[in-house]
Amino acid sequence: MKILDRYIIRELLGPFLFGLGAFTILFFSVETLMGVARMVAESKAGLHLVMEYLLCRLPQVLVFTFPMAVLLSCLLAFGRLSGESELTALKASGISFFRIALPALGFCLCVSLFSHWLNESIVPDRMKRAFDILVSTQTNEDTFRQALLTAPKPMKNGMEQMVYAHKINLEEQTMQGVFIHYFYESMRRREIYAEKARWDGHVWILHHMRTVEYDRWQEPIMEAVSEEGWTALSPDESPPAPDELNKREFRPEELSQKELRQSLKMLPAPEHEDEKAVRQRNRFRVMLHQKAALPWTPLIFGAFAIPLGVRPHRASRSMGLGLSLLFILVYYVLMTMGMVLGESGSLDPQAGAWLPNLVFGVMGVGLLIDASRR
Repeated sequence: MKILDRYIIRELLGPFLFGLGAFTILFFSVETLMGVARMVAESKAGLHLVMEYLLCRLPQVLVFTFPMAVLLSCLLAFGRLSGESELTALKASGISFFRIALPALGFCLCVSLFSHWLNESIVPDRMKRAFDILVSTQTNEDTFRQALLTAPKPMKNGMEQMVYAHKINLEEQTMQGVFIHYFYESMRRREIYAEKARWDGHVWILHHMRTVEYDRWQEPIMEAVSEEGWTALSPDESPPAPDELNKREFRPEELSQKELRQSLKMLPAPEHEDEKAVRQRNRFRVMLHQKAALPWTPLIFGAFAIPLGVRPHRASRSMGLGLSLLFILVYYVLMTMGMVLGESGSLDPQAGAWLPNLVFGVMGVGLLIDASRR
């Protein structure tokens, strides 16, 4: 690493850590602490539960605050370089603006890659645990759970099993509107549907069961229907026991991209969906693409903020913080608009999820080109 690269990264690190701490505290204050206060007031949760809940929420908060910290650090660092004429001196020595910006863009790329790893590997499990802690502190909990959704369960034959049910009654150990999906190498190979299911102590017994087998091209090749009576599943293909099943619907933000794709495959066919089901499908699609788009925001914010920071009057910390808050507000307004339009079907879910990144990315490229010509 050359001296210039180390110097630029050192200039970025201080404001980045400051911004990360400030925005994380702000994010917790606005969103998470309200849930903590309710948890303590309603259930008198102990300090260890509160701390565990906050630590579980931290990875998701960091995914949102990484872009904010990058935006602030690039505005402040390059604002100082420009304000103290260091940028002019570097250009006078024959170093191009793109070469000066390169280590900063590399730093932003590293933050984006780390954010992607965090969002896929850590956030889903921690969000599930955070929600479980929140639910465990509430005394009035409905026995009936809507839209039961299990994580992929490996089977002995190499397949993975996922279960979806419209309702589950944990006390009576029954389910209604049951879909059992079997995947091999992320492709659906078998599907079982039943109007009702009940647990007999060993396996699930299904009522009015329909089984569909699929080939490698996802085309149905065999269908079997049990018109009357109850059919017991074998222990190998039966879903987990009621006490082992997830007792609630996993929200999209609690799933990884792989789990979201599999969840989309196991939802009822589009032609049989009502308006509510269509919105649910669109919501899952928006969240799937948003999980892919959000980790790239630090790199896009960096490309946007670096050339903006070299313009006059950007060096003060208060000005940099003010601009950061303004651009963050614009970004999240665009993100909210994209999510709403995508879920309603007015805009393609993929386009809705990528809308803010596309807007800021185009502006960032334009600003970089303009700054290189100055």
